[in-house]
Amino acid sequence: MARPFRIGTYNVQNLFDRFDDPYSVGDDTYGMYRTRPKSRAHAFDVASRIRRNGVGRRSVDVVGLQELESFGALLDFVQGSVGPHYGPRTGVVSLPSNDPRGIDLGLICTDRFRIGRIVSHRFEKFRRADGVLYQFGRDCLQVELLDADRESLVLTAFVCHLKSKYTGIDPFEDPGGYARAQALNTVKRRAEAEHVVDVVRRAVDPATDRFVVMGDLNDTPDSEALAPLVAPANPLGLADAATLIDQADDAPTSAVRRARDTHVWDRPQADGTRRAEWAQIDYLLCSPALWALRTGVADVVNSPKEQGSDHYLHWAEFAMP
Repeated sequence: MARPFRIGTYNVQNLFDRFDDPYSVGDDTYGMYRTRPKSRAHAFDVASRIRRNGVGRRSVDVVGLQELESFGALLDFVQGSVGPHYGPRTGVVSLPSNDPRGIDLGLICTDRFRIGRIVSHRFEKFRRADGVLYQFGRDCLQVELLDADRESLVLTAFVCHLKSKYTGIDPFEDPGGYARAQALNTVKRRAEAEHVVDVVRRAVDPATDRFVVMGDLNDTPDSEALAPLVAPANPLGLADAATLIDQADDAPTSAVRRARDTHVWDRPQADGTRRAEWAQIDYLLCSPALWALRTGVADVVNSPKEQGSDHYLHWAEFAMP
């Protein structure tokens, strides 16, 4: 019997390389979209979570990634830090997104799998609730995962990175402006979530096909914006793999680390101090057919706090079909 395989999602936070791309402002160290390349030490920290994720010390076989500078940066990261089981000709993919800072989506897989068809949905237009014609702030990247012999489709991954809550407005100096900006971000994120549902319905049969919607969705499980994907009665029948992890506290955020929390940031307070805020905003949302193969093993590698990204690798295990 084939051993189980693991699926993960990981926002690797600004995985930029050390080379200047003359056609990108995102990798400049100055200007509105300035970003410094990730240090080799931080890249190694991020890669080590993928290679040796704690339980069983086994690699995560399929990993959806967010915040990549480019395919070249991803390939350099895989070959230089992650290791040889993720083949550049068979298991590494990234495509450009709509993000003005140049952060893209990607996926890597071990040599147990092969990447099949890849579809970008970055150019599709759809209506928001306020009537504005809109498109993904990044993309919904559709990737087929085949078996090593390329004889059968194992599952389809939809890698997402939805609109963030960042506004650039000080919530204490301009609370009204901050609230309006957050409300607009919610409208955008809800529209993206609804369009992901449409993308999935056009690509696969939600009732019978194996697929996973994964990535940084930038909101908590209780949010109205994510209801089309995360609500218990969501239209695709998706199951949140994080629910396999024991956690009694269902509050959307916490001042202390909890088992399901995939992200932490130091929220500014009115008195000028900062307070750690932990939450689950990264997801592995499994179709009924994929969920039926779950082994009951899942994890978020969110300790220690500092490990090369402000997000944490979240993975779950499934029986090989």
